[in-house]
Amino acid sequence: MTHDPTQSTDDARRQDAARARYRAALGTLIVAGAFCLVVGTVLVHSYVGRPTVSLDKSEELANLRSAMLKVPDPEARKTVLEDIRRRDLALRQEFFAGRAFRRTGGFLLLVGLVVFIVAASRAAAHRRRLPMPEHAGAPARTTSAARVARWAVGGVGLALGVGGVFLLLAYGNRPDTEARPDSPDGQAAAAVKEPPSAEEIHRQWPRFRGPDGSGHSAYTNVPTAWNGKTGENILWKTPLVLPGDNSPVVWGDRIYLTGATAEKREVYCFSTADGKLLWQKPVSTPAGSMGEPPEILPDTGYAAPTAATDGRYVCAIFANADVACFDADGRPVWVRNLGRFKNLYGYASSLSLYRNTLLVLLDQGSTGRPDSRLVALDLATGKTAWETRRPVPASWASPILIHTGKREEFIANAKPWVIAYNPADGKELWRAKVLDGDVAPSPVYQQGMVFTVQAGSQLSAIRTDGAGDVTKTGIAWVGLDALPDIVSPITDGKVVLLVTTDGLLTCYGFADGKTLWEKELDAIVMASPSLVGNTFYLVDEKGVMRRFTTEGGFKELGRAELGEEVRASPAFLDGRIYIRGKKHLYGIGKKEAAATP
Repeated sequence: MTHDPTQSTDDARRQDAARARYRAALGTLIVAGAFCLVVGTVLVHSYVGRPTVSLDKSEELANLRSAMLKVPDPEARKTVLEDIRRRDLALRQEFFAGRAFRRTGGFLLLVGLVVFIVAASRAAAHRRRLPMPEHAGAPARTTSAARVARWAVGGVGLALGVGGVFLLLAYGNRPDTEARPDSPDGQAAAAVKEPPSAEEIHRQWPRFRGPDGSGHSAYTNVPTAWNGKTGENILWKTPLVLPGDNSPVVWGDRIYLTGATAEKREVYCFSTADGKLLWQKPVSTPAGSMGEPPEILPDTGYAAPTAATDGRYVCAIFANADVACFDADGRPVWVRNLGRFKNLYGYASSLSLYRNTLLVLLDQGSTGRPDSRLVALDLATGKTAWETRRPVPASWASPILIHTGKREEFIANAKPWVIAYNPADGKELWRAKVLDGDVAPSPVYQQGMVFTVQAGSQLSAIRTDGAGDVTKTGIAWVGLDALPDIVSPITDGKVVLLVTTDGLLTCYGFADGKTLWEKELDAIVMASPSLVGNTFYLVDEKGVMRRFTTEGGFKELGRAELGEEVRASPAFLDGRIYIRGKKHLYGIGKKEAAATP
């Protein structure tokens, strides 16, 4: 019996076609399986990490309704009712967004499973046909079936990939992934207001150490004498609820503070007139964020960073990476969690506001593995406006926002770099390699120079008109004596003052960096000094405020005792000083003499 070459060729073609169909089915099976795994994981995470909001069993709404019934004043009830309506709207938006997300995810998962089952059955069927005898000399060829099979696998993979990307984008853009809008109406109302002018900001105390972080008061009529034990010039004294070493910020007739423990985080608003607590708002970590509280040192605490305000908003950040925004009346605007901080001692960098953005310094990680960035969040929504990576490890200093006369600069210091950024877009302007160690003192600016310092490193006077790496060209002078590890420096344009934690006060010449004198204060100092006119104010940990001048050497002008431990830097306003003690907030000012009958 002779061998038929035509039959041999046909058999080879059928065998090639069978192999191609098997490979196509197997490839589709793998792609569909991977797709189902990804979609299933995202959906499970959604259900576990972001539970469905209940519209009819919301404990939050129930508490608000119960509170409304207990308010006797009709006008006050209207305010609570507005809060209920806003929160109800937010809950409904979250509910329907979550339902749409899960419905889309379920549909895509179903499609993926169908494709997976069909591909599995086809692969099994074609695999059974594979053991066919091959004919010697059968040509190796790429059949049309093989080409079609590859296109089919590619098409299925592309379709499922597009669906997966769509699902992940929907997941990433859900409201509480970046920012949970707790008060949409409040957002819309605040968003239409213009940011305050530079002149208005200068009249307030809107951030850590005042308008530009220098510690300078715009007013010279602040109190010079008071006594916490006798009540002299103590206008009011208000108990604080939760602990925190953040400093008071003030705008108009309102003072803002924060407090926190491992379990609770709150923002407070007090009246400047009588110290009355106007509102107290909890900050709840968004679902799906970090669960356990971070490990911190007791000296840092859970509410070390100072809040920031511009009269429209007040923003706060805590050690667990929660950052929250409220309007001036305490209505929640948004809350966002920025991920677990990799910071050995706890988070301490204070916030800054720039136009319609909140600037957040997130220095973390180690020297070998830095994970730091500077983030700008939109004030109305909490979403990221821009983000810049930083080549530095963890730090605890607060950045400053300055205007040099030619441009605005946002300056942040950490080991080893002091870096200036454009606050509008985060682009780097200049950098100087001048620091070492665990950087905690904040920089200060005066007359074209930025001063940075850290114990074990150096005091550096850096010119702010440079570009790029100015380490060799932009350093005016350096100092090496009595460098602080916590307390920030201060300058009046004539001298630069440093204060160590154990109370050593050192005076440098502003122009040349010469050490002019030193003074032992016999005190523990945690708060940074301030300047009122030509007088420096410095409060120690026991609550004793020293006033002194530096002309002709150190000259003490007087002392005032609060009678309570103080670690936060005071706020200086028109005729007032506001000091956060360990347990109370104090309003200090000249008491009016009682009228004679």
